[in-house]
Amino acid sequence: MTDVLAAARTLADSGRTGALVTIIEGNDARPPVLIDAAGAVVAGMWDRAPTAAVIAAVVERIDGEISGTVVADGVECFVDVIAPPPTMRLFGAGPIAEALCRLGARAGFRVVVGDPRAAHALPERFPDAAMVSCGWPEDLVGAVPFDRRDLVVSLLHIERFEDPLLRLALDSEVRYIGALGSRRTHAARCERLRAAGFSPEAVARIHGPIGLPIGAVTPEEIAISILAEMVQVRRRG
Repeated sequence: MTDVLAAARTLADSGRTGALVTIIEGNDARPPVLIDAAGAVVAGMWDRAPTAAVIAAVVERIDGEISGTVVADGVECFVDVIAPPPTMRLFGAGPIAEALCRLGARAGFRVVVGDPRAAHALPERFPDAAMVSCGWPEDLVGAVPFDRRDLVVSLLHIERFEDPLLRLALDSEVRYIGALGSRRTHAARCERLRAAGFSPEAVARIHGPIGLPIGAVTPEEIAISILAEMVQVRRRG
């Protein structure tokens, strides 16, 4: 048990995702087993190897980052998910980014901000950000590649900045892609991406106009609508 908990701490410290899985039989519980995001055992040992359906249900919990009870193939187990904070990557350091950075950090996201304009990419404007960088998308993403748990937000709808960013995001497995702009702006953006060779299904991954439709007007309200949409996507896996 001690070795499993130590391995769980190591997994968390390394920034990897996984879960402590405890199989429950009646009022009894077996010792927990640590598994990774792919369903492989990292520490501990099963008394009886669970079926593929059980492992798939556990992996689904890990992917959705929601701890709780899973029942599959007549087996009940509790899944205690281990996951580092997902990274919210904001491109465009305007007032909406300022509000979204504050809200996102308080909601448990690790927030990083990027902008090609040195006068905007100022750390003092984003005290809650883990990182603030000045640069173009290919440079920023090249330095810190996208991860499938990332949530990418384009807040600077200048074609020469936004189009390379969205192409990089669509070529990755990031969990969420959102882009600021009106319906007309979004339609034009989608047309450019389809002309660049992306399929309609790929382009449909972009949430635009960004955010849940709550009638948001101010930067703070727009940030709330964007954050709510990201949480919705994240928790639905």
